[in-house]
Amino acid sequence: MFIKSFRLKDLITICGVALLGLALGIGVLLLAAHAAGGAGGGASRAESAAESAAESSAESAVESSAESPSDSSSEAPAEGSLPAEGQKTVYLTYDDGPSAMTAEILDVLKEKEVPATFFVIGATTDRGKALYQRILDEGHAIGLHTYSHRYQQIYESADAFLEDYQKLSDHLADVAGVEPDICRFPGGSVNNIADPAILKEIKAELSDEGIVWFDWNALAKDDGASATPAEEMFENILESAGDSEELVILMHDDALRSTAAECTAMLIDHYRELGYTFGKLTAETPCVQFPDR
Repeated sequence: MFIKSFRLKDLITICGVALLGLALGIGVLLLAAHAAGGAGGGASRAESAAESAAESSAESAVESSAESPSDSSSEAPAEGSLPAEGQKTVYLTYDDGPSAMTAEILDVLKEKEVPATFFVIGATTDRGKALYQRILDEGHAIGLHTYSHRYQQIYESADAFLEDYQKLSDHLADVAGVEPDICRFPGGSVNNIADPAILKEIKAELSDEGIVWFDWNALAKDDGASATPAEEMFENILESAGDSEELVILMHDDALRSTAAECTAMLIDHYRELGYTFGKLTAETPCVQFPDR
């Protein structure tokens, strides 16, 4: 009995020790699993945080891009708008059209996204009438340059000038649906053809009608009997313009001016690089006018 009792007791002890060891092992395993689970959760949270930061950064970049102003120097200003204070501005102007060269000039202006002003005369052909409309449709300004452009006739008297002027105004209203309130005198508002007293009377009448006239402060000198080379026109304009920050450039648009479009492209590239914007003349634009004699 003693021997049997001893073995049973011993067996119970061994079993107890084994159970205790098993319990301890299970506890260690549970602790390890918990620790591993915690580490895995931390890694997941870190990855989530990184992804969240990346998404936030991307969203911020998109918002920043959307809020940043785009370069609008090549865009045409709204009609009637005035240049911002301190803004250097070029007004490209063309006298005597529409002509066989007008479409080429318009093509360059369209490609470069630049507005201009065309001081036109009386066109009666279908092509001429269509060019009036194209000038307007593409966002440019039309000004009056008299119907006939015949110096001796229009400057014979104030009445002669105003009659010719009104004929063009009526013509444009009829064929293009526009009644311009800006004009340019053939030869300029001070010239060697018209009597100064006649010019003074004409100006008074135009002013009473709310018509604004523009001269120029830079010119291409392209009114000879043949086309002036584009490079020469360009140099003439730069020389006469000097460092003025508001340029009204005079060029011509008639059948002989086959280099006008090329010079136009050169001028746009040059002055855009210098930080100028481009505008079209309106009655609200600060006037460039010759002083009366």
